[in-house]
Amino acid sequence: MFKANRYDMVLMDMEMPVRDGYSATCEIRKWEVETGRKEVPIIALTAHAMKEYVQKSMDAGCSGHVNKPIKKQPLLDLAREYAGNPKNGKLKGSAQSI
Repeated sequence: MFKANRYDMVLMDMEMPVRDGYSATCEIRKWEVETGRKEVPIIALTAHAMKEYVQKSMDAGCSGHVNKPIKKQPLLDLAREYAGNPKNGKLKGSAQSI
């Protein structure tokens, strides 16, 4: 779906049954480089809040990391931050955990 459509942001479930979000994110980042496309923000959605999981998400190419259960307002704030970011893909800091 990502290759066939244009998205402003991707909310990536990191623990999917067939392909995990880490490998899917790596594939998206590789495809963006190969095709010369601008990085789309990819936000990791996971129940894992420990630092090593946040780092694993960032190492896979995610732009941010959101812990489940997801709260509406922090997610909307994160979406606003990306919508107003001219680089469209990088947080001001490194990982953001909500």
